[in-house]
Amino acid sequence: MNKNNEKFSPFLTPLAILLGSFVIAGGIVWSSTHGALAVPATDYQAAGQQPSQAQLQGQAGAQAQVQQQQRPTLAVDSSKVSVKGNPYIGQLSAPIVIDYWFDYQCPFCKQNEETVMPGLVKDYVDTGKVRVVFKDYQFLGPDSQSLGIMARAVWAVAPDKFYDWHKAIFDNQGREGSGWANAAFISSTTLQILGPQLAAQAGALSQSNASVFQKELDADKAEAVSFGISGTPAMVIGKTLVDGAQPYASFTTAIAAAMVTK
Repeated sequence: MNKNNEKFSPFLTPLAILLGSFVIAGGIVWSSTHGALAVPATDYQAAGQQPSQAQLQGQAGAQAQVQQQQRPTLAVDSSKVSVKGNPYIGQLSAPIVIDYWFDYQCPFCKQNEETVMPGLVKDYVDTGKVRVVFKDYQFLGPDSQSLGIMARAVWAVAPDKFYDWHKAIFDNQGREGSGWANAAFISSTTLQILGPQLAAQAGALSQSNASVFQKELDADKAEAVSFGISGTPAMVIGKTLVDGAQPYASFTTAIAAAMVTK
């Protein structure tokens, strides 16, 4: 070390600490202004390795919980939701009603169908504890409206086949707005689930009663907006709104809270 370096060496460590503080503070400011969620670096990130699917899902679940906590609390009450004429699964006598707003083209609704609905059906619907009422929030274009109208026709013609039809639509969901939900797809899916006779009846009813069904779709969406719901998926469980694609635990917690008040 030369003499000049020896002269300034006592100041190097404090200066490095000060500069590091500025960098950290700057990162915090950037994160807050861009709405980013700060996720601590994990061991696999520090080692330069790719995260596993399970690790990614764990992070997504943690972020979803933080986002849910940050949302403003909305005044909702399942007992005040209109369910007349809406498709449903479960027993009419079930003590808990879940009002489920969705769009058939919404990718997060598909995630909800794959990660949440199977558990709800097995643990709560099939055991008589919960009835799920399907509420339309078809806002992603004309194909969403067409699917919503056909869903109403299917419910009117073959209510026992509705959930199978509903699930088949999500199982075969394409990219949002790509035209996947065209008339041919809707017709073939309906034929597959309902069979020729009932599919023909549903198809005819979806055309002859389209204006009535459209009013029902519009009423469902307007009701959601009145509760402060602005997107899909959204479920009202008792007096709790589970908004967006949330982990299964969020739903079980809301159901437990609703059962306490019964």
